[in-house]
Amino acid sequence: MMTPPAETPKNRSQQRSETTRAQLLAAFRQSFLDKGYEATTTQNVLGVTGLSKGALYHHFRSKVEVIEGLYEAEVRQTIGKAVEGLDPNDPPLGRLKAACLAWMAEAQAADVSKILFEVGPSALGYEAARAIEDAISLSRIEGLLLDAEDAGAVSLDHPKLTAAMLNALVAEAALYARRSGQDVTSQLASAIDSLFASIAVPE
Repeated sequence: MMTPPAETPKNRSQQRSETTRAQLLAAFRQSFLDKGYEATTTQNVLGVTGLSKGALYHHFRSKVEVIEGLYEAEVRQTIGKAVEGLDPNDPPLGRLKAACLAWMAEAQAADVSKILFEVGPSALGYEAARAIEDAISLSRIEGLLLDAEDAGAVSLDHPKLTAAMLNALVAEAALYARRSGQDVTSQLASAIDSLFASIAVPE
């Protein structure tokens, strides 16, 4: 049996640093949800966490860097939850559709929705928030589309464009659901089917 590597001072220091960063993000997240971005102050968050300014500035030089880090973490976590239950043996398009619908469900949670569609874009600006989300999601979508093409299921003239179209479709559906309070899962599923049909290789 292999002996696990011994914990070193460097490893312990890294773990403490990661714990501190996560603690700060969690406290800022709660404050953003409760008070909004503008009303949240570093002094208040430090008071809640009991951490020092030095600990804060070691990880984030400004509140803008905090919301950038938080928004990226929120995007990654939401996508991670959406894909964790996928069956790797399912066809690529099946996995992609399932992931899109699962993401839609995850994004409807009140706290997640507020960060993704309100706090993040308002604080960062729409373009900056979109760039963060695209950098994380588009490669996953494009990868599954290319897998589907390799399997002979679709023909892609512009895979990046198709990935961007699907990404935008899902995001707009989630935003519409948030604003209207309606469940549009079936409409999104039909729209995804139509998009896939437009790139499908004729049988």
